[in-house]
Amino acid sequence: SYTPTIRSLRHARDRSRAAPGSPDRTLVVAMPVTPGLPDLRHVGAETELLRELLPGADVLTAPDRARVLAELPSHAIAHFACHGTYDVGNPAQSRLLLRDAPLTAGDLNAVGLEGVHLAYLSACHTAMNSAEGLLDEALHLAGALQAAGFPQVVGTLWELDDEAAVEVAEGFYRGLRTAGAIDPGAAARSLHHAVRALREEYPRTPSLWASHLHFGA
Repeated sequence: SYTPTIRSLRHARDRSRAAPGSPDRTLVVAMPVTPGLPDLRHVGAETELLRELLPGADVLTAPDRARVLAELPSHAIAHFACHGTYDVGNPAQSRLLLRDAPLTAGDLNAVGLEGVHLAYLSACHTAMNSAEGLLDEALHLAGALQAAGFPQVVGTLWELDDEAAVEVAEGFYRGLRTAGAIDPGAAARSLHHAVRALREEYPRTPSLWASHLHFGA
């Protein structure tokens, strides 16, 4: 596990203890097709997998930004399967690409999130920060989601292999299930096992499995 700052770690722990109830409600944001970018051919498979592993999940396919921002506060788990882009000139403007407009770190910080548990960013570059002069700053989407209220966040360091991303997500969510219920507190351990399984499958190709990181406590 990682944390952007000690303050973020303490904030995540406080949020984790304060998050009420069971994480029953899951929001899945799926963008298999994004104008001007290559199609994500395996997002459909990822979405169907999440429907199976997270019964009752609310799936938004190709939603607009306003809809996503409106739905986030009422869901304990948020999973994004879409394109992510990193802005090296202004990392705070790194974004997840939706149908009409991008979702930026600034947008996330403006949303009041109480009682949320876990955000999973199955998108490229969501934990990346390579801006010269800002390498000691947590200016990336994963950090923004943690600051916005999610005590557990999964992000990525570089461009994902679409098919491998589905394998990691499957292993991750299967590992969260305990006695028939989802336990977000097991996120770090579950991601470790999911990444390790993919590493054993492709030991000589770390680009497939080494990108995923867990932030939180």
